[in-house]
Amino acid sequence: MNLHSRYYLQHVAEELRSENASVLITTATFERVLVARLDESAVAASGTGVSEYLINSWRMAQTVASNLRGAKGKALDPAVREARIQALIKAQALLVSYIGLSLQIPDMFSQTGRPGQTAIVDILLTDDNPMAELLPELLSQLATRFAGDGLPEVIAPIINELALRSLLRANRSLLQPGFRSILAALDILTANRAIAAAVPFMPIFDPEDCNGRRMQTGTALGPFLALSAFPASDETIASVYYSDAPQRSHQDCESLHMNLRTTVQFLQSALFEVVNRLVRSGADERAQTLQFSLRVLATNALRSGMQVDFTRVVDDGFADNLASVWLRLSEPFTNDAMLKRLNRIDPDWVTLRAMRTLANGGLDDEHNYISTYWQELTRVNADKELVDAYLKSKVNLPSDSTGGFIPDCFFTTAAALHLGPISTIARYIEMLKRIARFKDEINRIERMPELLSSMHRAGLPMLMQRWKDQLLNMEREKCAMDAQLLDPRRLSSMLVFYRFVICFLLRQVDKSGEFPQQPFSMPPESSDSSQIAEKWRMLPEFIIEDAIEFIVFVTTYAPDTLIDSASQVGQGADSGLGLRTFDDILPLFAVAFLARPKYIRNPYLKAKLVDILHMLTYRDPREDDDYVDTLGGNIPGTLRLHPSIQQFQGNLDNNALARVYLVPALLRFYVDIEQTGSSSQFYDKFNIRYYIARILRALWSRAPRYVEVTRSFFMQANAGAAGATTTGSTRRDQRVIEEFVARLMTDTTYLLDESLSKLAIIRDIEKRRQQEQVPEPMPGDESQNDEASRLQEAERMARSYVSLAHETVHMLAFLSRLVPRPFQAGEVVGRLAAMLNYNLQQLAGPKCSSLKVQDMQQKYMFNPRVLLSELTSVYVHLGLASAGPKSAEEREEEEEAIGRFTLSVVEDDRSYSVSLFEKAYGILEQRSLKSAQSLERLREFAQRCQEAKVDSRLMEYLESQAPDEYLDPLLASLITNPVRLPTSDNVMDLAVIKGQLLSDPRDPFNRAPLTVDMLEPLPDMKREISEWRERKIQEYRANQ
Repeated sequence: MNLHSRYYLQHVAEELRSENASVLITTATFERVLVARLDESAVAASGTGVSEYLINSWRMAQTVASNLRGAKGKALDPAVREARIQALIKAQALLVSYIGLSLQIPDMFSQTGRPGQTAIVDILLTDDNPMAELLPELLSQLATRFAGDGLPEVIAPIINELALRSLLRANRSLLQPGFRSILAALDILTANRAIAAAVPFMPIFDPEDCNGRRMQTGTALGPFLALSAFPASDETIASVYYSDAPQRSHQDCESLHMNLRTTVQFLQSALFEVVNRLVRSGADERAQTLQFSLRVLATNALRSGMQVDFTRVVDDGFADNLASVWLRLSEPFTNDAMLKRLNRIDPDWVTLRAMRTLANGGLDDEHNYISTYWQELTRVNADKELVDAYLKSKVNLPSDSTGGFIPDCFFTTAAALHLGPISTIARYIEMLKRIARFKDEINRIERMPELLSSMHRAGLPMLMQRWKDQLLNMEREKCAMDAQLLDPRRLSSMLVFYRFVICFLLRQVDKSGEFPQQPFSMPPESSDSSQIAEKWRMLPEFIIEDAIEFIVFVTTYAPDTLIDSASQVGQGADSGLGLRTFDDILPLFAVAFLARPKYIRNPYLKAKLVDILHMLTYRDPREDDDYVDTLGGNIPGTLRLHPSIQQFQGNLDNNALARVYLVPALLRFYVDIEQTGSSSQFYDKFNIRYYIARILRALWSRAPRYVEVTRSFFMQANAGAAGATTTGSTRRDQRVIEEFVARLMTDTTYLLDESLSKLAIIRDIEKRRQQEQVPEPMPGDESQNDEASRLQEAERMARSYVSLAHETVHMLAFLSRLVPRPFQAGEVVGRLAAMLNYNLQQLAGPKCSSLKVQDMQQKYMFNPRVLLSELTSVYVHLGLASAGPKSAEEREEEEEAIGRFTLSVVEDDRSYSVSLFEKAYGILEQRSLKSAQSLERLREFAQRCQEAKVDSRLMEYLESQAPDEYLDPLLASLITNPVRLPTSDNVMDLAVIKGQLLSDPRDPFNRAPLTVDMLEPLPDMKREISEWRERKIQEYRANQ
């Protein structure tokens, strides 16, 4: 366009002449002339659109005014120069008004040429446009002119046009430079404070009819937040940028990651600057921005589900960018080493803000998306009925203060991370599992093609290539995800936020409520959830869940983050300069909530705490050298562990609460995890108990204090001492120990049985394959397929069960030596003896050779010699007196317990035999698995068993002579300590019913709920049975 072209407004000129006015444009006639110039016919004749004409006229006026103010205007008379400048200023004001009107009301003028928003955005995106340098001044004048007069409607078309441009492929990919121009343009617009303040009030900022996935394209900020390097947002990231990454070295991949991370950091910093300007524009603007963010999160709640339909929710990039923005907004209070603003976070924020509308001091939207979302969230320790009643009672109460921006920012950031990075991390982990399974399947089929049907085997090469191509695409996607999810700066920033979250959670349960300004004080034990503060129970569960999940993630995939100085923040508890994330807060977090399990209802959250402890106290099982009463073992120290493990173990050692509470808490959780409410609870419990066993093993091996804490816990509870203990009462401690012993015994029985049976299957198949020449499979013959499948399943289960069995037997051997009395108790001793005898027969009996399989130690970590040695140690620990000084009463109690165990061993007619002990002794001696002293003690126990066999015949005689009312109705054994069951009025032996209730807390006769505390002692009947027993013993011995 020729900026110096002229257009003759004949009609206006004639009107001016008729009025005897000058046809030259004056200040008085300027608007009249301008309106005529903007007439449709004039616009059409000139070929220049309204907006372009107005903008270029403003530019020319601005240029002339600048010249007048500069050197070119010095030659003029000052009065003349000032008059001309003022005339130009008035002309610019009119031009600005009409530019704004053309944006506000597009239909007001001719639609010929480019619309105003298009013209302005073109200027913003074109570096060499002569108007580019002047545009900020034009925007400033627009903002000043329309302040309080529809500025949001003026700005909206420009923002919307820029948003539409960002959706174009050239501007959407972070591999292309276009997105940088988009962000630069948005930065210019929002750099003006008045414009930034107007943005939250634009009609397109948060349209009422826009939710879910549409928030990504149908809102003012949505398209900018959707700019992303996640492969789901831009397929070229994986297919082009990371096309050969799976074949590259780790160093090359890190170089690729670094370049992409720099780009993403630039993007997210630019987005933060924009949103930060909106938030800091004023209270109303902040509320609108908060409401927009919360509504995005509320209408995309399905992102946190297991199966996500991404046609209905925003993608990973959008969610990640939104979380990044709020994470940066939270930094002023979360980065504070002393956490001085922690007291500003009200746990009742949901009722104070999320459940109330803007008019009532809250943040809820007109359609109640926000309140509905927060109301439906799972709570830490309350069911839906309780939550609804609580919210109803609180939401209408008057509130004088909302707590300011800090609590709003805290909860919004937590929710943004929940639906953004944390949800993406969960899918990333699932992707890693799929890749691992896919690799295993390809390797398995390459190794054993007979697993495929004959029809599929014919096309195996083509199938294999297709699978490998699919695997390559999956690995490219993984590399693209690695770049962002494993970015050290990003992880460090998130960990600092979760440091604040964890301290917030600890403050809520701290006995004094002053943590971290005061040292943490363990809250009282609660026998019932109703005794816990309502505010704690009503907290959304995801807040604690996400903190745990994130720590599990970084511990597994990026442990450097844990010990990074930027993540630690504080200088240490002793320094007075703030608690450190990894050294001080994390150990306290794990110990506190394991020691007080009633505070968290979901057992899997507590299991995740065990996961964290297991990873951070990790020892490679292949390097174990602490077998009980067993010579030899592995060579420790060959596996290089991450420095965080040694550092964390030192932190635990220095943590006063961990020294007192950790071991009892782990033993208690070993019991509690029996019932999780999940359909997979039977198998889940074994994995969790394996982790607990490994943690305890690491603690016992590392520091004698943990061994002593374990001994004290067992002995104090066993003695029934009065007063409070780690779980609140000695009675509760005693119940924990009784149930722990029962669970340990049951697990040992099951795991050893499953392990040995699976190894026997593997042995049979290997032996058959060695002895027989297997012919090529015939078409339609699937027998080999079945065998290969059986072998694969047996191998998979053996690998799992053998590790679990080894740890369970080790813990049984260790604890039976440390504190034998609970394992000699009448309620468990019979089953324990039978279990030991049965497994001794498996390991040393005639069929022990069937357990030898190929690569059994490397492939399955199966060491039958260690199992045999530790298992026989249990006999010695429970069947012989321990060393050390004892009182007469203690010696008598010990002898009674030893006699009870020994008699139980020999009464097991199914598995016990003298020859079995002789065979076990021979193996242990031949393989040098025990010292001479240990072997001698085993021989001594075997001799005691032979002597006790005589006493077992006496017991058989007594039971044959006893009247029915003296025999236990379940086992038909002689009652020694009778009790009445109030729920069914039956009489049973105390040891028998206690053993029954340990596995099933119900009356065995009518299934009514029953506990040990409800049992009624029968002292008169006990005395009667004792007197009868003495008479019968005398009769028996007189007849021998």
